[in-house]
Amino acid sequence: MHKDRALWVSLIVLLVAFAAYRLRQDGGAGWMPGCFFRRFTGFDCPGCGMTRASHAFLNGQFVEAFWFNPVGMVVFPLAVIGVGLEVLAWVRGKPSTFSLRSGRWVATVIAVVMVVWWVVRNLI
Repeated sequence: MHKDRALWVSLIVLLVAFAAYRLRQDGGAGWMPGCFFRRFTGFDCPGCGMTRASHAFLNGQFVEAFWFNPVGMVVFPLAVIGVGLEVLAWVRGKPSTFSLRSGRWVATVIAVVMVVWWVVRNLI
C-alpha cells in the first residue's frame, strides 16, 4: 500500500520537476495558459505574476521574483513545505511528527492578506 503511494508521489514530483525545468528554460511562453481572471476582467488576480516570479526564482533572480508577486513569493514556499510534510506523512502511513498546521486564525490572516493584496495591486 505505501509503495503505491510512494510511486504516485514520485510521478507527481517528476511531473513538477519537468514543469519547473520547462519554466526555467522559457518562462512558460507557449505552454502555460495565461490568467483567466485577467483575460476576462482586465484585473490582476492575487496569483498574477507567479509564473514570471517562478521563472525568475528558478533562474536565481530573487529580487525580480519578489517584484512580480511579493505576497505569492512568501506564501507559496510555505504552502509547498506544508503540503510536502503532509504528503510525506501520507506516504509513510504515519502521522507527521512536524506540521505547519496553525489553525483557523492563521488561515484567516492569510485569506485577509490575499484579499488586501488583490485590491491593492489593482489600485496601484
